Amino acid sequence: MFCPQCEEEYSWDVMVCPVCDVDTVDRLPGPEPTPEAELVRVFVTGDAGLIAIAHSLLEGEHIDYFVRGEGLQDLFGLGRATSYNFAMGPAEFWVRAEDAENARVLLERLTAPGAEPDPEP
Repeated sequence: MFCPQCEEEYSWDVMVCPVCDVDTVDRLPGPEPTPEAELVRVFVTGDAGLIAIAHSLLEGEHIDYFVRGEGLQDLFGLGRATSYNFAMGPAEFWVRAEDAENARVLLERLTAPGAEPDPEP
């Protein structure tokens, strides 16, 4: 149990903080999210295969990202016919500014002409 005021930890049977005289809680609240984060666009594609690979690469490196327009690729079935929905535009991958360089390095080979995966070591 924790005191929400002084943040002192107590055993499970302490229901009131003996110092602050307030009810204890099971856990303290976590850090507040930072909605003010600056986002940078690092990758744009309409190819469903490249979208899946980009997801995998970013998640593998634990880079938080946001994809704008991904669900629109198959709107009205247009994405199935052409692998790109010209009416809705491509999917855009956005990351925090501090992760942008690392994300670009990860994703740059996806758009390089004739890009092939690295051979297994």
